[in-house]
Amino acid sequence: MNDSIILHDKVFKPYLSYDKIISAIDGVAAKINADYEGCTDIPVLLCVLNGSIVFTGELMKRLKFNVELVSMKLTSYDGVRSTGKVRQVMGLSGSVKGKRVIVVEDIVDTGNTIVDLMDIVLGEGASDVRICTMLLKPEVYKKDVKLDYVGMEIPNAFIVGFGLDYNEIGRNYKDIYVLDPVATEQLNEKMKYYILFGPPGAGKGTQAAAMVEKYNLCHISTGELLRKEIAAGSELGLKAKALIDAGALVPDEVVEGMIENQFKTVKGVKGFLLDGFPRTIAQAEALDAMLAKNSQEVTSVVSIMIPDKMITERIKHRATIEGRADDANDATIANRIKTYHDKTEPLIGYYRKAGKYAEIDGTGSIEDVRSKIFATMDKF
Repeated sequence: MNDSIILHDKVFKPYLSYDKIISAIDGVAAKINADYEGCTDIPVLLCVLNGSIVFTGELMKRLKFNVELVSMKLTSYDGVRSTGKVRQVMGLSGSVKGKRVIVVEDIVDTGNTIVDLMDIVLGEGASDVRICTMLLKPEVYKKDVKLDYVGMEIPNAFIVGFGLDYNEIGRNYKDIYVLDPVATEQLNEKMKYYILFGPPGAGKGTQAAAMVEKYNLCHISTGELLRKEIAAGSELGLKAKALIDAGALVPDEVVEGMIENQFKTVKGVKGFLLDGFPRTIAQAEALDAMLAKNSQEVTSVVSIMIPDKMITERIKHRATIEGRADDANDATIANRIKTYHDKTEPLIGYYRKAGKYAEIDGTGSIEDVRSKIFATMDKF
């Protein structure tokens, strides 16, 4: 059997192999053939849509007498739970009047559908009705209606595959899978998406390491991602270097593609810490759309604020320590500060309106600023 599968928001693990299912169908077919051996009439196989389509097809191939195929559709399920109320979606596709009918179900649990089916088929004038189900949950089946042919008995668990679905998908798998609650819970654990915000030189890189360690986050620095491309001498790196040297921003589509790739490939963390992205309203909107595709959203913006004079002092100091030539030029620094004020500061209003903006005074010591950051993040 294949590994676990993900359907919508749930994880299902292998349960019944195709070979085991087919063996059970062989057994059911043998019993039906014995009961109808030598029949001169043409019984009706009533396929209960949509779940029993696959089972009905396999069963028909094994029957040694002529049958007529009729279908109808009832439902009592909403997601993974039975509502207890049966609703007729599609009536009988053919007449059963005066005919012997074999109702073919994929699975019987509460039996509410079976009771309604019996009433409907007998009400339409069937001379005899027998029930055939591929699977039975004996723990929950308490009805008086006799089940004439049962492939296999299973526990009261939610399963998919071989015709059975979860919100209309999963029917195509040849094996049967059972809901994995632990893996499903892990899948749906809400990821955290923090944005570390502030002007150049505010100390974002210094604080990020402690934030990542304390909250098990993946630090995504657009600056670091771009520097890797530059070091590698890639086409992207060469284009980015020219822009960075001039103090300009790298095109949005390049940055957004790198960020989304990180979201998809990084595993084993409880969230992400975005440093250097978004820098514009357009990028913020793109990030919202990116996260919304997976029903996620920005958790909080942690903004470290310092005055312009301190920005210049810190950037020059960083340039002497790290040897980053792009930080040493006064004109470049001035351009970065202007770019920040013109294009990035509007994000304050964007996230404040969304109730996700938290501002930290970044002029204190590293330890003082860090304690303020942790106090803010702990609220989320």
